[in-house]
Amino acid sequence: MHAVEVDTVAFAFQDRDRTVPVIKNVSFIADEFEFVSVIGPSGCGKSTLLRIIAGLIPPTRGKILIYDKEVAKPTELVSFVFQDSALLPWLTNIENVKLSLSSSPMSEDEKNRKAKAILDRLELKGFENAYPNVLSGGMKQRVGVARAMVSDPKVLLMDEPFSSLDELTARSLRSEILSTLKDKNLPIMSVLMVSHNVEEVVELSDKVVILSDKPSYIKAIKTIDLPVPRDRHSKEFINVVDSIYSVLTG
Repeated sequence: MHAVEVDTVAFAFQDRDRTVPVIKNVSFIADEFEFVSVIGPSGCGKSTLLRIIAGLIPPTRGKILIYDKEVAKPTELVSFVFQDSALLPWLTNIENVKLSLSSSPMSEDEKNRKAKAILDRLELKGFENAYPNVLSGGMKQRVGVARAMVSDPKVLLMDEPFSSLDELTARSLRSEILSTLKDKNLPIMSVLMVSHNVEEVVELSDKVVILSDKPSYIKAIKTIDLPVPRDRHSKEFINVVDSIYSVLTG
């Protein structure tokens, strides 16, 4: 059983009296404990594809399966990390995190304990009752990741989650997410990330889905079997980066 199966997905939107194709016949699989990245030119429909996988947008054709169940609407099996943290400024950080537990039958004490534990794990201890406006960009994104993780999803979707962060902050958060995926005591089984950063994708991914310009199709799927943690300065790392650039620009 696959964690995620994207099966011949296509998407188009209506612009007045014409149909504009964005994605055509995209198919790939994400297995358990696999980090899969989707990369392609700007405007090729990467973020749209991620939203289709999340059940936020219906495909024009094809289907998404999460653990063999077809996705027709958002599911508790999946959580989403947005490009910006998308925090509500009138709520404290722990209240923002608890939004993902709003439909849970847990008691308020249980929700508080669980939200606090995930904030602690993401190095936000002491900031639970602060408001987002006192946080740095990296800290805000950590709260966004905490909100996505607190509901115990099996699949974590991330839409360019590090693009607005400085490199040191992004490196720390990338490392935390990787360790989370490898932690067998946590429920997250698979991560799918959209990115435009080839080096970031090679650092994190087990598999990379490379899209064409729109209407996008899959130009290649590359498996990356370099040892983790990956050395960005190694010859092997640079060779993989170059091979992905070749596909993107070829």
